[in-house]
Amino acid sequence: MLYPLLFHPITKSKVWGSETWLLSGYGDDQSVVANGFLEGNSLGELLEIYMDELVGGKVYDRFGSLFPLLFKIIYATDDLSVQVHPDDEQAAAITQDSDMRQLGKTEMWIVTKAEQDASIILGFTRPTSADEVQKSLSENTISGLLQVVPVRKDDVALIPAGTVHALRKGTQVVEIQETSDITYRLYDYNRPGLDGRLRELHIPQALQVLRYEALPQPLTEVKDTRPVTNIANDPHFSTNRLRFSGQLQRDYARYDSFVVYICLQGEAEIRYEDGSVTLTAGQTCLVPACLPDIQLVSEGGCDIVETLIAN
Repeated sequence: MLYPLLFHPITKSKVWGSETWLLSGYGDDQSVVANGFLEGNSLGELLEIYMDELVGGKVYDRFGSLFPLLFKIIYATDDLSVQVHPDDEQAAAITQDSDMRQLGKTEMWIVTKAEQDASIILGFTRPTSADEVQKSLSENTISGLLQVVPVRKDDVALIPAGTVHALRKGTQVVEIQETSDITYRLYDYNRPGLDGRLRELHIPQALQVLRYEALPQPLTEVKDTRPVTNIANDPHFSTNRLRFSGQLQRDYARYDSFVVYICLQGEAEIRYEDGSVTLTAGQTCLVPACLPDIQLVSEGGCDIVETLIAN
């Protein structure tokens, strides 16, 4: 019988800071179970064995052996490159001859820490075009087209595939994304990578997948104090913020999907039919689709990000 699964994080150093992959079924970066009789097994191995029991029938029919979402914490001690990702159709064409299938990359950021005057780049300031973007890159004036958005703790940014974006220095975010690592860098501040050489840019590819319209409402500020608040509802994932003390009943039967919890603060006991698992701050838990009735219990209060595929 499957049970709520905790995972060991995967930490990666970057030229701009670091990121922790909380839950991943991408390529060789497979998250490994940290609790119960399945301890030591990778997410990919579990998916091969348990299939729809793990992820849900509709999810397995759609994605097969590919776990469709990737969860990270990103720590930006310097500015990330200005970049863009393809959508699902574009990614399918790009990777059709590859050994490893990838999806497009719609993603979201939940700001968990922000220094004073922290900001992100998200979309263009106005509608533009491939010719104008290319000209601004050649003249080193691209910054005039990019929308710089101040951010504070708890702000949420939903970033559809094709949207130009960049985290900037002094921000920490939870990132929820489709399973993809296709990134096209438009601009990287003429900065060397960890090997001392300038990092590669992908301007022709980026120009092909960019969305050139403006992004009028780039952020969602979550002020709701209810125990369950929806912060993103996209065809690729639906995400809620659970902030409560006491008991919270969750019924996932209608979704036919796995559920992922990321505990940001406090701790909660995850109760299911045959037992319970304790989730503490910093941990990530995958609730298999075959466990649709969950009770969360937190005596001291907790803050949990809950994600599933609702559509």
